[in-house]
Formats: sequence, structure tokens, C-alpha cells
Amino acid sequence: MAKSPPKFSEMSKVRSIDKRFGDCEGYVIGSRFKEGRWIYKFSISEDPHSLDPHTTFDNWLPEECLELVK
Repeated sequence: MAKSPPKFSEMSKVRSIDKRFGDCEGYVIGSRFKEGRWIYKFSISEDPHSLDPHTTFDNWLPEECLELVK
């Protein structure tokens, strides 16, 4: 099976559409092809203006759990 290109590039603004994480927006800060699908490191900032890295939450989510913010 050929690997398709990732749907989201780094720094794409995306929204979680997975009920486990709630309705939240953040940015893709990494991607990896794992077990036949793309997963993305999704970064959510509690305070988007803060420069403190401890105010962010990062998690890996599969492609089907994210949508592009328009």
C-alpha cells in the first residue's frame, strides 16, 4: 500500500472533532505515519499570547480526529 501525503502540514490551524478532547482549536506541530495512517502532534495553548511553554497541551491525534480551521 502506497503512503498518501499528510492531510495537514506543520503550523496548520486545526480543530479537534473527537468528543474525548472536546471542541478545541490548535496547531499541528508534527506528523508521523504510523500503523498505516497519519497521526499529528496537536498543540493547544491555554493562553495563545504566552511565551511560557508550560501553558500548552500537546497530544498525538489521528487524522480522522482533526479538521482544518477556515
